[in-house]
Amino acid sequence: MSSAAIEQQSTTMCSRYATSRVQCLTHYWIRSAIAGFLLSAGCTTATPPPITQRPAPEIPKPAAVDSPTTANVTSVYTPGRLQYDFQIFSIARAVTGDTAHRTDSTHVTAILTTTLTAGPSRNTVIARVQPDSVSVTPGSGTSVPIPRGDPLIFTIETQTGQVTPTSQEVARDCTKGDTDSSPIHGREVLPSIHTPMVHLWTDTVHTTICRGGVSLTITRIALYTHLQSPDSTSQLARVTQFRIAGSGRQWDQQIEVLGEGTSTDTLRLSGSPLRLREVTGSSQTKLSFRTQLRIQEFIQTSTTHLALRK
Repeated sequence: MSSAAIEQQSTTMCSRYATSRVQCLTHYWIRSAIAGFLLSAGCTTATPPPITQRPAPEIPKPAAVDSPTTANVTSVYTPGRLQYDFQIFSIARAVTGDTAHRTDSTHVTAILTTTLTAGPSRNTVIARVQPDSVSVTPGSGTSVPIPRGDPLIFTIETQTGQVTPTSQEVARDCTKGDTDSSPIHGREVLPSIHTPMVHLWTDTVHTTICRGGVSLTITRIALYTHLQSPDSTSQLARVTQFRIAGSGRQWDQQIEVLGEGTSTDTLRLSGSPLRLREVTGSSQTKLSFRTQLRIQEFIQTSTTHLALRK
């Protein structure tokens, strides 16, 4: 998944909850979406093997859905104002290259206000997502509030469900201390949903962000499946495969990052007009950090919850 990002965080803020700038990767990077990502970096004396290209992620085939070809539902993008409570909890643990079997946890919370208005042309909607009360809590540490930034603005094609940022992503020098991207990217409350709703569809999103001096490119391929529900709630299953790749400098040395993972979410929609009511999910990510003389791998697991405020 390219999404707009808020450039609000600084190295100074990161140092409030991490013991070194390397650990800022652990405590201050979340994707998406759908599932967030947290990065950690550590030290070893091993010489890393050459970095090889990996094939594009493959989406697993979902279980068969026993229902008609399409579901005639109204658009979830009907103009209006909505507020969501969002939180994600992640734990990252070292699996290779760390003398101490340490783990790092991070809890991110936010209120996301979404305003939908009619777009400039038929079948388009303008979505403004305003993150508020965003905070990051590392482990048992003190919560670190994130200053409120500008709203994230998207154009949505309601028939295809395509969500596009209104402004093009600008290349940044990630080696500067104040370029870290926000943990909120706006797509958390804007799933890709067709109108009328078909039973199987995919959505691909590419994102470039800064984390701790490293420029990271994330490719997410999400497969949506419309599920039958015994009540008036419409449910979707979303399985997302993602790849992470990036490079930059930390502690005056070149570092390369590779990662891959899967997230699984359940989306619940109901009401008139139809609205996204809740998202629950989990993800697992494997991350590799490589320098000329160091290599370390981490496994990160996350749980996510998004709920519409009443």
